[in-house]
Amino acid sequence: MTDIYLPATPAPASVRITPRQRTKVSTASSGRILSRLYGGQSYSMTLVYNPMHKATAAPLLAFLQEMQGRHGIFRVDVPQLNGVGGLNVGSFVNFSDDTKLHMITGTGPLTYSPPQRGSGTVSATSPYMRCSFTSDTQEFSLAKNGLISLQLELVERV
Repeated sequence: MTDIYLPATPAPASVRITPRQRTKVSTASSGRILSRLYGGQSYSMTLVYNPMHKATAAPLLAFLQEMQGRHGIFRVDVPQLNGVGGLNVGSFVNFSDDTKLHMITGTGPLTYSPPQRGSGTVSATSPYMRCSFTSDTQEFSLAKNGLISLQLELVERV
């Protein structure tokens, strides 16, 4: 398991988390839709940074180089939705014996999506996603005013 984290500063201006569930869907000639699940549920994440000067972007640019494209595995702190943390519906959590990111989907008793695989203890204090880049190339642009724009596309690695 990796203990390498994406640099916390500069912080992204926006974070988009997308649950991904692999399904196979077909439509019969009668119009009936048939679907089945295969594979597991995972998340993808997009981090968008405000334009910044090279000195500010330097830790991120060095990190991009160090990860060697999709090969590098690292952790990213996951912000809680609406700032609501703890063991509430919609909160992200990790388990002590699992590298998967989970979301609480119900209370009394607590239910998770995807379901818990092990018997570890739940932690909602600082959830993280174990991830890598979705592509071998990470693009950043340098504007005429000297500001660097950066957007990172990440996929969960279990």
